[in-house]
Amino acid sequence: FKDFINRNIKKDGSEVWLSTSGVPMLDESGNLSGYRGADTNITFRKKAEEQLNASLKEKETLLKEIHHRVKNNLTVVASLLNLQANSMEDERLKAALSDSQSRVHAMSAIHETLYQSENLSAIDMNIYLSKLGHDVARNYRIGSQVNLKVEAENISIGAKQASPIGLIINELITNSFKYAFPVTEDGEIKINLQKTEDQIELEYADNGIGMPEGLDWKNSDTLGLKLVRTLVENQLNGSINLESDNGTRFIIKFNINET
Repeated sequence: FKDFINRNIKKDGSEVWLSTSGVPMLDESGNLSGYRGADTNITFRKKAEEQLNASLKEKETLLKEIHHRVKNNLTVVASLLNLQANSMEDERLKAALSDSQSRVHAMSAIHETLYQSENLSAIDMNIYLSKLGHDVARNYRIGSQVNLKVEAENISIGAKQASPIGLIINELITNSFKYAFPVTEDGEIKINLQKTEDQIELEYADNGIGMPEGLDWKNSDTLGLKLVRTLVENQLNGSINLESDNGTRFIIKFNINET
């Protein structure tokens, strides 16, 4: 019969765990006549397993609490930036502070997603990008009919790579709402994240007016585009290409970081 583990209480009230194993016994005719079994005391092993599980649970709880506190602290920073922006009369300064606030929210969303996740080592990108994208879009949605679509099914990425991806998406959505739809407020933004063997391919596209003709976007003075390129090349060690026909389309590729 199969091995099984059972818990026993001794007369003195102490706990003993036994692993029981056995083999069938056959008579001279080959018929089953019984079983011969043996018990192994595994109390020490069980106690060690219980202590290990308790320690892991404690560390998971601590990590969740850390993510929760970091998220709260970043939310406070974002609120302070918002208060500062509201006190400004210079519209350029207000816009700069608002953009910084949006970037802080993008980083905060990482920790919020991890806090709510069962897996503290990887982030469900469909959940993260959907929440982040709609949060950023909400800031520009007054009177707007821009439709945002996110496709990143069954892809999880470590926080080290998810953080720059979030900042990249934040910058690109902000850029689209600011510049892609000046004539009409109707439009569409698509974000697609997919695995191709050992690589991740991130595609961001809008159907707006596209980039200005002749713009050298890789050497642009715009902080948002500079930040996007820096994050892709320095943080993700990836490549980025731009197509500007019938809108704007960025294709970003990078290797999956297994650590």
